[in-house]
Amino acid sequence: MNELWTDYLILGLATVGVIFMLISALGILRLPDVFTRMHAAGKAATLGVSCLLLAAGIFFGKLGGISEFWRMVALIALFFVTAPVATTTMARAAYRTAKPGDFRLVVDEMGDGKNDA
Repeated sequence: MNELWTDYLILGLATVGVIFMLISALGILRLPDVFTRMHAAGKAATLGVSCLLLAAGIFFGKLGGISEFWRMVALIALFFVTAPVATTTMARAAYRTAKPGDFRLVVDEMGDGKNDA
């Protein structure tokens, strides 16, 4: 009975991960500007990858390799630390290289204050 429960847990985590990755991909394709696209990539992909890594860790931990489970947990922690830094860096680079009218910003906190609504 215990193996069946863990199989359902692995299946559920993998399904949630794939759904969030699909939402992230659709957000990248459908959202209007680079900042909202990065939001979709940063938030939904982080949760999707975390669920998939956790499912893989439980699967390989069930096979007897408990060190693989802790490796996946370490990867999840590393992903949660590095993903916000990466998206912030990409957003700053996109802001600095774009023309002023390229984005749909209501308040421009990084600008000089002249074009705020």
